[in-house]
Amino acid sequence: MPNPGFAKMGLTSVSGIAVLLFLIALVNGVMGFVLKGFVTWYSDLKLMEELNKKNYEMELALVKNQINPHFLFNTINNIDVLIMKDAAQASAYLNKLSDIMRFMLYETKTEKIPLSKELTYIEKYIDLQKIRTSNTNYVNYKVEGDADDLLIAPMLFIPFIENAFKHAENKKLDNAVNIKINISKEMITFECENKFNEGASNNDEQSGLGNELIAKRLQLLYPNKHTLDVSNKNQTYYVKLVVLPV
Repeated sequence: MPNPGFAKMGLTSVSGIAVLLFLIALVNGVMGFVLKGFVTWYSDLKLMEELNKKNYEMELALVKNQINPHFLFNTINNIDVLIMKDAAQASAYLNKLSDIMRFMLYETKTEKIPLSKELTYIEKYIDLQKIRTSNTNYVNYKVEGDADDLLIAPMLFIPFIENAFKHAENKKLDNAVNIKINISKEMITFECENKFNEGASNNDEQSGLGNELIAKRLQLLYPNKHTLDVSNKNQTYYVKLVVLPV
């Protein structure tokens, strides 16, 4: 007849082994989970570092591209000619150029800036472009809505505007450049179009590396929070960018 004591001791031993195995498995599971979490965290950290590096490099390239020597050269020449005709107006334009340079050098260092500052820059930039032609209808610029306290990434719209003026060569043409910005609490809609001469080589350049960098920058700064549509037809280059404000 089996000894109840031995049976009880055997059952206890089996239970102890089972508990021990469970604890070992639990510890291994926790360690595996922690290790996997650490690997994921480290991978995400490295990815963020790489994205930040690429973002910085692209922003640097974009900022460098904004200091267009032809724009500066032409603007300074126009102001120089204007000095002899209207010194007060020439001084006003010179102050606008100074404000633009200050904005580009200092205001673009932060991740976000007030939308109102970007709009002020755009307005002054357009004013400086206007002195290059006697055609008062050369550019059409309209802003609808209130910027309030909305923030955006610096120089978000400016590269498209600079491209539009760069490639709209016929300054005698009415509405050669059209810019419209619609602002609401839900979204900011930017539209810019410029007319160009058929067969001109610059319309290929306009859809090249510059816009590719801009698109990549938008993907980093506004992931799943923007749409960018670009078209090039009927001698008109059109850009529509919609971003969610912050």
